[in-house]
Amino acid sequence: MNGLRTYLAALLLAFGSALHAANTASPSEEALTLAACQARYTAVLEHAWLMQGDTEAAAMRRDLFAAMLAAALHDAPDQNQIKRQLISFRIAQKHAASGLLDTARFGTDPRRSRIALGVISQQLSACDRLVIGRIPLGA
Repeated sequence: MNGLRTYLAALLLAFGSALHAANTASPSEEALTLAACQARYTAVLEHAWLMQGDTEAAAMRRDLFAAMLAAALHDAPDQNQIKRQLISFRIAQKHAASGLLDTARFGTDPRRSRIALGVISQQLSACDRLVIGRIPLGA
């Protein structure tokens, strides 16, 4: 009888946890994409600032993605929980982008530097395509 009680208690706890997880609000794929782009351009902005480069374009793009993210979250249910999750996600994305930029700029292994530059360039291009589409620049 004790084993049955333990089994039922564990089953109820598991069901309750699954029910709670199902009711937990999470960011949409669109919100995650916009947050990642905002974080990447924040990393680019900080990197350009440290390298005494042009920061205006990166700041404008970062602000654009922040505005798009705010608009996407405007009607989202349970915004506070979603925003907390997005902050954590943005921090991780910014850290990853900063690492790629550092490796591309200061890496001692030329192959790794090229790969890092290629990855961050592809990520930023994907972000730019969200806004400007596939318009060739200079055309």
